Amino acid sequence: MSGLIGKFLADWRGAEEGRLAGLLHDLGKYGDRFQERLKGKDSGLDHWSQGAWLALTKYQSLAAALAIQGHHIGLQSLQEMKNADLRKLAASHPLNLSLSDPDSARLEARLAQDGLSPVQPPQPLFARMPNARVDEMLDVRRLFSALVDADFLDTEAHFNGNESGKVYRDCGPPLEAGRALQILTDHLQKLEQKASSSAPVRTLRSALNQACLDSATAQPGLFTLSAPTGSGKTLAMLAFALRHAEINKLDRIIVVIPYLSIIEQTAKTYHELFEPHFGSEYVLEHH
Repeated sequence: MSGLIGKFLADWRGAEEGRLAGLLHDLGKYGDRFQERLKGKDSGLDHWSQGAWLALTKYQSLAAALAIQGHHIGLQSLQEMKNADLRKLAASHPLNLSLSDPDSARLEARLAQDGLSPVQPPQPLFARMPNARVDEMLDVRRLFSALVDADFLDTEAHFNGNESGKVYRDCGPPLEAGRALQILTDHLQKLEQKASSSAPVRTLRSALNQACLDSATAQPGLFTLSAPTGSGKTLAMLAFALRHAEINKLDRIIVVIPYLSIIEQTAKTYHELFEPHFGSEYVLEHH
């Protein structure tokens, strides 16, 4: 599972902390009481706080600790994370649970016996306690998301497995931005040939699309697009995104739009454009 998180976070500075979270997130399952729980002889156990506390205190990774602590109970506040001292939890757990084993060193030794050795991230996301900055909050949420997704997929693969081992679901298709841009370009040319709109409107749409393509060659940053209704923004911004992704070797495009009706209309356009070429999972719609 640690490798799956590393794949999700590849080329991101938090990847090492993601792998650490993957190794430690269920550390408490090595506890004797958790083994009894698997036999139906125990219940009401916390098996995640041990890994979170170890990530925080030994491996100096606050982001991994927050992700681990929250992967069953939701992201916790910094103060709640500070209060996750195993001695305090063993004496009085806020969720009225019991630790599967309060000795994280013993649990880590059992982890090592299975050939798994956590490594302290050389450059953690936070070298200090965060100051409630939005970018730091998003870093934690990204790592948390990768951990939760990997945990779900790995569990699913276990239950779908056979005598050969785990069976993972098929991955979605890669972006292939260059190919997708060519498909879009061909589509725009066909629309131009069929267009019943006036010549000035067609000229405006063509100029807007070309301006987006030209702007896409710039370094990644913040860009704005202001154009009137009917000028072709839905496809022009897609052309920008695809070319920008191709040039900068990006592997995904995320489109965030206000209002459900606009989201559904835009998604429908993109589905119809790409599904015949890439399949139904090329465009993922969530709202």
